[in-house]
Amino acid sequence: MSALRVVVLIVLLLAPVIAAAQAPPPSGVARPVRTIIASGRLASVVTAPMHFKLVRVTVPAGQSITYTGANGMLYVASGSLEVGLEGQRRPLGEGAALFTPGPERTVLTAAAGAPAVALHFLLVPASELDRAVHSAPASATELFRGSEPLPNLKPGLHEFTMIRVSVDKGAPRPPMHHRSGAALYYVLAGTWTIHLEGKSEPRPRGNIQLEPNGFVHTWENTGDTTGVLLQANISPEGSPEIIFLPQR
Repeated sequence: MSALRVVVLIVLLLAPVIAAAQAPPPSGVARPVRTIIASGRLASVVTAPMHFKLVRVTVPAGQSITYTGANGMLYVASGSLEVGLEGQRRPLGEGAALFTPGPERTVLTAAAGAPAVALHFLLVPASELDRAVHSAPASATELFRGSEPLPNLKPGLHEFTMIRVSVDKGAPRPPMHHRSGAALYYVLAGTWTIHLEGKSEPRPRGNIQLEPNGFVHTWENTGDTTGVLLQANISPEGSPEIIFLPQR
C-alpha cells in the first residue's frame, strides 16, 4: 500500500472522531451562563501574603462614605450608588459591580430614596486584615476572611474579575476542576451542592466559599429554580482561570 493511500485511510478513520469532538452540544442541554460584570488588572499578588475578605457595606439613603483600602470588587446587592473614583463619577445600580483599585480613594453615595447595600470582595495583605476601610456613616459587617494566606500564587500580572454565573434547574454539573489563581464565591440565589474529592456538601443562599489554588471541586444546582453564584476571581494574565481535571 502506498504512503498516500495510508494517509487517506487514516484521515477517513479519524474523521468521525474529529467531527464528534467538534460537534456542538445537543440542543436543549442547559449550560452555565458566565457573565463578567467587572474586571481589573493587578501588577502583582505576591508582594505580601494575601487573603480574601468579604464585607457587607450599608450606606444610608442620601449619604456618602469613603473607601480607602486594598484592591476589591464592589457588587451592589440592593439600592443604587453613585461611585466617585479617579476623578470620575458613575452610577451603579442593583446587580452591577465595579473594580475598586487600591489604594485609590473611592466615594460611595447612596440614592436619596433608600439605603444601598453592597458586597465588597477584597484582596487584602495580611498586615491590613484588621484595618477599618469604610468610613462613617457606613455600616460595615465582615462576612468572611481567609484564615490562611492564599497558597501557590504566581508572580506577574493578574486579572481580577467579578463573574456572575447562572445555572438552570437540572443542568449537568461541570467536570472536577481547580483555579489557576484563587476565587471567593457567594451564593446569590438558589440551592447548590459542592462536590469535593470523596464528599458532597450543601451550599444554600448566602453561603461563602473560598477556592484557593489546588482546591478540587465542582458545583451543581440542586434546587428547583435557577441558581446564581458570584465569583471574585484572580488568575494569571493570559491563563485560563479554571483548570479541568482529565476525565477518568
